Amino acid sequence: MAVKKISLWSGLAVVLLIAVALVGMRMAQGLDTSPPAMITAKKTQLAALDELRAAHEKYAGAFNPRNGEPGLRNSGRPAVGLFIRNTFFRIAGDIGFDTAQLSALLEPTDPPRPVTLDDPTSFVFHPLNGDVIMPASALTALFNQYLTDYPDTQMRNLEVSTRDGRLVVDGETAKIPGLWLPFHMEGGVRLVAHHLFVYEPDQIKVAKIEAKGLLDAINLQVSKLLQIDTEGAQLEGNNVVLDLNHALPPPTQDVHVSDLKIDDAGVHLSFTSDFNPAFPEPIVKADSYVMLQGGDVKTFRALVTDVRMQLVAGDGGKLDTSLYNYRAQILNGFFDATPAGELVAYLGPYQPADYLPPARPENGDAS
Repeated sequence: MAVKKISLWSGLAVVLLIAVALVGMRMAQGLDTSPPAMITAKKTQLAALDELRAAHEKYAGAFNPRNGEPGLRNSGRPAVGLFIRNTFFRIAGDIGFDTAQLSALLEPTDPPRPVTLDDPTSFVFHPLNGDVIMPASALTALFNQYLTDYPDTQMRNLEVSTRDGRLVVDGETAKIPGLWLPFHMEGGVRLVAHHLFVYEPDQIKVAKIEAKGLLDAINLQVSKLLQIDTEGAQLEGNNVVLDLNHALPPPTQDVHVSDLKIDDAGVHLSFTSDFNPAFPEPIVKADSYVMLQGGDVKTFRALVTDVRMQLVAGDGGKLDTSLYNYRAQILNGFFDATPAGELVAYLGPYQPADYLPPARPENGDAS
């Protein structure tokens, strides 16, 4: 029994000596106060996201700077940056632009309410810099589906075509109620005040009869023969005047067109402003896309603050998308996200939208 007690105490003494030695070694090395590995990894990830946010902050500082402190539901930016590359960007139906490259701002009409993609009246479209083409098919749709689409219209079945420097319009007119006669107009287009397109036909035929010389001879102008009762379009003498800021379906435009050219491809428009921002790096590599960067966007039932979202064609080809019918394309595609909270929408094929807002002003007066 005495031998067993001695062995037990000897064992305990050895364990105690080992523990004291380990504590001494630990104290000699200093205490390890570093956080667990998973916490370190998380902090590294957050630091990378802070670097990304700082880069975005510096990028947007000139053309879309914060005008207030950001909050949980507000980025503090007054607008949303929009960047379009190699995309057919439709407003509604066939009314749209073949866009080589265009930067723009979407400016809320009722701040601090955000830009709402489902409500085109919630923002103003302000191009910054870039080039687009409005093809003849889009001009045809603009007149038939929007500008002359009302019950007592005096023009119908319009067909617009373009060639070097000239715009050609064929259709039917009914100055006499119930009697529709074919008409033909062609001529050049002049740019006024960087947003007014003045169409000056030098050839007019009604029922295949040359009418321009007759109208001149009897001092009768086209504006007395035809009427356009829509917002953003009117007849002045023998000229048709389109105000690009109001002649298209909402959103309202705020444009500065620096150059206009007409050829077989359509009407070429160049936009300029005080800013010509470089395009941000896309989230995914693509030759055709739309980017929303900076500012607050409401889409479906979600509010995205300081948005960074890219829209690409789900099939990898050229993007053909519509503001008025983007929901259907998203529902036929899918969303992806990055750890930084960036969103990529792979859109399904474009599907024609049935709805277009009325073009006639509420008070019935042409503007």
